[in-house]
Amino acid sequence: MIADLHPQTARLRPAMHRLIARHGATAVLFAAIRAALLPRRRRPRPPDPYLMSPHMRRDIGLPPREPHVPRYYDLR
Repeated sequence: MIADLHPQTARLRPAMHRLIARHGATAVLFAAIRAALLPRRRRPRPPDPYLMSPHMRRDIGLPPREPHVPRYYDLR
């Protein structure tokens, strides 16, 4: 006989039994339904490194920004 066991089901059952024993079946059921229906939270995007101050750029290891050199047609 060949056993067809999934590694996740073996870890999930004892945890679910402990949750149900601790909080009750209805609370666990409602929490599972809520978790299934709510959208996942997205991580906020990191700040744009081009808009950071020179001190922050240096602290995280980015090279300094090139100095703004006005072009000849900007000077008119």
